[in-house]
Amino acid sequence: MPLITLTQTDNVKWEKADLVPHLKQDEVQVWRVLVPPAGAQIENYRSVMSVAEIDRASRFVHPEDTNRYVTAHGVLRQLLSAHTAVARHQLLFTKNEFGKPALIMSDSKAALHFNLSHSGQYVIIALSKHPIGADVEYLKPDFNFHSLLPHYFTAAETHFITTTSASPLTAFFSAWTRKEALGKGLGSGITENMQVLPSLNGIHSSTGLLVVNDWNVQTFRVDDVHMASVACSGNVREVRFFNFIH
Repeated sequence: MPLITLTQTDNVKWEKADLVPHLKQDEVQVWRVLVPPAGAQIENYRSVMSVAEIDRASRFVHPEDTNRYVTAHGVLRQLLSAHTAVARHQLLFTKNEFGKPALIMSDSKAALHFNLSHSGQYVIIALSKHPIGADVEYLKPDFNFHSLLPHYFTAAETHFITTTSASPLTAFFSAWTRKEALGKGLGSGITENMQVLPSLNGIHSSTGLLVVNDWNVQTFRVDDVHMASVACSGNVREVRFFNFIH
């Protein structure tokens, strides 16, 4: 039976990359993107987005939400363009029946997987040759997470979150990002029943999940007030963390 391993990574080393490094078969690239203020850079990203993406961006009420969305999709196109040698505005995407996006490419490029998430001041983009999922959350100090526990967490998870000697808020968002990242990685609509997705450190069986390979979920701090997790399938030996330079 495939296994799901969850770990916490402390003191992440964020590499600076002037050029996008080659993506190896057995690695994951995680890109940390600080959302820029409205201005020329946002408009540059908007200029390479599809009509559907531009329409979606226009539907946000708050400008900061628009900036996050435009940054996420503009930078994603820039990273994928670097890996595929296809111009940013020419990249085409599709979605599966559960809404997970994928890149439309020739067979030689079909193994490139990606996932993105944005919250607060940051966008996180994960790239791999294997199925992958990512989630980032802003640790909002006054967030009422207690009301969510009965609906999305098991009794054991709830007990850990509410009795931890550390911050219950941090424990909640650590667990939440793990469930979100794994659910997005699986891409099978499982987020409708998030209780079956594990969130505690350790090795878990995949009972109740449509999983054919082992999965590894790694949780890390983006900064002091943002938490993220990346879930990857397959034989991944290394996760590298990069700062994206606008």
